[in-house]
Amino acid sequence: MGRTFTSEPSNWVHGKVEVSPGIRLHYVDVKPLNSNGTGKGKTIVLIHGFPLTWYSWRHVIQPLSELGLRVLAVDYRGAGDSDRPRYGYDKITMSKDIHTFYKKLLGENEKPIICGKDIGSMVASNLALQFEDDIEALITFEAPIPGTETFDKVTTDPKSTYNFIWHFFFHFQADLPEMLIQGKEKEYISHFFRRLSHDPSFLTDQDLEVYTKAFASSGGMRAGLDTYRTFPQNIEDFRGLLEKNGKVKVPTLTMAGSESGMKVFIEDQTREYAQDVSYKEVPNCSHYIFEENPDGWMKVVEEFLKDKKLL
Repeated sequence: MGRTFTSEPSNWVHGKVEVSPGIRLHYVDVKPLNSNGTGKGKTIVLIHGFPLTWYSWRHVIQPLSELGLRVLAVDYRGAGDSDRPRYGYDKITMSKDIHTFYKKLLGENEKPIICGKDIGSMVASNLALQFEDDIEALITFEAPIPGTETFDKVTTDPKSTYNFIWHFFFHFQADLPEMLIQGKEKEYISHFFRRLSHDPSFLTDQDLEVYTKAFASSGGMRAGLDTYRTFPQNIEDFRGLLEKNGKVKVPTLTMAGSESGMKVFIEDQTREYAQDVSYKEVPNCSHYIFEENPDGWMKVVEEFLKDKKLL
């Protein structure tokens, strides 16, 4: 059964930040709860995937703050309560959004830990390649990254295509997906959780309603699909950044669910663009790691941060 999320604690503060003219990102800001002096005043920025919003981090926000971290869970461009422009869903632009977002909140000198899942991993890795001097560490998981050799292999392997990334090609089409999904957003979103999770009972009816409301509202599904339609551009952009700036040197954690098909390539893929890579599998889960097994996800993240002297 799913872990019930009854209500947000009183220390969770919602806000919006303008990251470019007329475009604001919604976020949740949670200050550190650790009072024993072991926290180092670090911040972690959490970037969700599709078909998710900041809400997907609901089970790990408080535990992260109890480690002494300030937690910023953001809705990226087009998702949740962030603005939904008709442009800018390439991962360079989306990562610049996130960079501007945390610079405005944290100031010029603080370097956060950047953590992304799925589409959020694509945003996070592009951010790291552009702004490595402005981050403390990188955490990515459960996504083939456009621009890597691994992405090319995975997207041309029939087994991978049939099993877990067929929707990439569906989402590439102009207008057709929106037409077919309209009025059936709940069914479409629930399909992803059933297909890509180890045990879909982790998702409660309340959780599904949160995601459905976000993507069924005006422009929500179009913006979500546009994050996929930019993949051809993302490939060229990522390769250009890697050639220009070289591999990311900050400590990098990547992980996969023990039951996920992506575990066969995640580590090798991450080593294509990062030098200092740690890889872990989280047990009893698949694609939605921190929703399916939040305690397992927290254990891996905490061990990594302590090993790298970030806690």
